[in-house]
Amino acid sequence: MKMERGRKAKMGRRQTVKIERRRRRRERKEKMARKFMIGPEEIKERHALLRIKYYQALTKSEGFDVTAAPFSINPVRAHYCDDGCPDLVFLYSRIGLHRYNFLQGKKLQLSSVKKYTKPSCSHVNTYCITLEAEDPDICGSLQTFQTKVSEQRFRRFDLKCSIARPLGETNKTITGGYSFDKSPKVLEFPQENPFVEDGGTNRFYLLKDSELQDNDWIRLYLELAVATSNKKIGRDTHSLDSLKILKVAMESTQGLCDFDAVFYIRYEDSCEARVGKDVHRVAIVRRILDKQSELLSLYGYNQSINKSASVEACSSFAQD
Repeated sequence: MKMERGRKAKMGRRQTVKIERRRRRRERKEKMARKFMIGPEEIKERHALLRIKYYQALTKSEGFDVTAAPFSINPVRAHYCDDGCPDLVFLYSRIGLHRYNFLQGKKLQLSSVKKYTKPSCSHVNTYCITLEAEDPDICGSLQTFQTKVSEQRFRRFDLKCSIARPLGETNKTITGGYSFDKSPKVLEFPQENPFVEDGGTNRFYLLKDSELQDNDWIRLYLELAVATSNKKIGRDTHSLDSLKILKVAMESTQGLCDFDAVFYIRYEDSCEARVGKDVHRVAIVRRILDKQSELLSLYGYNQSINKSASVEACSSFAQD
């Protein structure tokens, strides 16, 4: 009799455990349904409303301020730089300051990067960066600054800067900030040697050492050409400290302040992990700044000098 009662009690406990398991399984299914918008119509409507509000807030802030996305497919996320940020973000921050200084005649320099936003699951990104900048010659000039830089192609030096402004200012509207230019851009090394005085043709201008020191954006162009073409997914780039500029020539009709100019930067790169033994290299960079929209475009590439050709001739190059 006692054994019968014990068996019934044991069966009752098993039944209770089964009921509890079914209840938990049902709760998990309902939770997954809410997450993936599979369920009652009111759940779908709620998710649709949250998506609308999310994109409205993103558009209103022009991408600089975002909240938690109500979906998991490539949302724009905010990254705070309290503990540092990738080298590319610092370089892109300097692009914005360069554009602003170029147009406004200022001397703002990067102080720190506060945060940036970008899509979370894309190889070609648009970076909306909030930073702090100051003029080293003016005491108390520290100010918050915003810039937006869009990559046009993966692992290629092809960038557009559509916003560069102090926080609170408005800028000219440039449509298509998140679109990418897929048209081919031909930029080839010239037949003539740009690093030698051309004997009167005046096609190239060889920059003096003092001009290189006074215009640190030339170094920025080189670092961008190297860093973007060696971009690693999920990893930072190799250090750019190993880059040493040897000579810089430019092709322009209006000098260093030309809105459309091509720069030929001959340099050495001692980072073996990046270039192997091809330390003698050249970067070709074109700058186009549209006066009407104030959109800055920078594109180009870097390549190694053919070892079989003399460095002076620079007539044969092996492009990466």
